Amino acid sequence: MLSGIGLGIAGYLPVLAFTHAIKESPLGIIAPIAGASPVFTLLFSFLFLGVILHPIQWVAALLIVAANTAVSVNVRNWRNSDFLKMSSGVPFALVAAVGWGLFYFLLVPISKELGPWLAALCVEIGVTIAAGVHIKALKKKTSLRTSLRKDVILNGFLICLGTVAFTIGVSKFNVGIVAALSNSTALIATLIGVYMFHEKLKSKDRIAAAIIIACVAALPLL
Repeated sequence: MLSGIGLGIAGYLPVLAFTHAIKESPLGIIAPIAGASPVFTLLFSFLFLGVILHPIQWVAALLIVAANTAVSVNVRNWRNSDFLKMSSGVPFALVAAVGWGLFYFLLVPISKELGPWLAALCVEIGVTIAAGVHIKALKKKTSLRTSLRKDVILNGFLICLGTVAFTIGVSKFNVGIVAALSNSTALIATLIGVYMFHEKLKSKDRIAAAIIIACVAALPLL
């Protein structure tokens, strides 16, 4: 249980990185990059859990990395590329991708030890503790009214539901497949960014996002 809470505390870091990223760049660009976390979960699972991957799955993973690079790197003028600028938000998105990939990988043994429901509870307790400490450290005032907003409650509920779904999945199926499916959120986030927040994407960004989404969706089907 302590390991689960500790993982939740550490898991707050990629959440923080993601929120920093979307402050600097459109959600449609950041979401596909952060959504590449299944690649890292697959890699860690292959190295440490002996999960067998089909060669085409490796190709799909490499395509995701290439598409992520294409979104942020200016090939003609790489020194001025967004990839090298912290202000672009892209580095934070990459941190979120790696962090979430490691988080979901480490959640596997905890889920199998504690069971899906208790593991999810411990992890969410850890995230809540980390967020509370962070707010205290920033010395920001928060009101109960703000904390109980409908969108805040709904967001928290959906995150908890996703954690439970993942822990149940890895207790029954291949972790690589579950990781790919449970993190295939780039399409929804990109569509929300474009149609709800009216974000404009370049043709290059649309193509790269489409490649990432297609590869992440294809990983569990191979």
